[in-house]
Amino acid sequence: MYVILAAVAGPLLLLVLLRRCLSRLRIDGPSMMPALRDGQRVLVLRSGAARLRTGRIVLVAPPEGLVPPRRGAAPAGRPPLVVKRVAALAGEPVPPEVCAAAGVPEGALVPPGRVALLGDNPAFSTDSRFWGLLPVSSVVGVVLDRAG
Repeated sequence: MYVILAAVAGPLLLLVLLRRCLSRLRIDGPSMMPALRDGQRVLVLRSGAARLRTGRIVLVAPPEGLVPPRRGAAPAGRPPLVVKRVAALAGEPVPPEVCAAAGVPEGALVPPGRVALLGDNPAFSTDSRFWGLLPVSSVVGVVLDRAG
């Protein structure tokens, strides 16, 4: 009896843990083209800031009010998650296109606990060029894999 219970409970527990760590999401919009297309699916490791590196694509919960809600994208009261590329981390130069929104002079360094995020398609991206530097705690996870 206990062997059967353990055989069932073990895999179920593993599935629950994997679901909390990994998410499969659909890209909505052109802000990350050409790297990610509208409708493309991505696998996200929900690791917060643990795996951040400049150039990585991340899933972010921007501060409330910074991203207009999309049709049916998120329940009321919860800001939508967005996908952006890490442009600069703490100690790295703030990208020139972000300086005005961040309120810093060109050549300034990203302060500890902050991150600059940019979309790959600037004409269609709301990112640190508008938001300024975001808290690292707003990073939900890192994109691991892209599926067609």
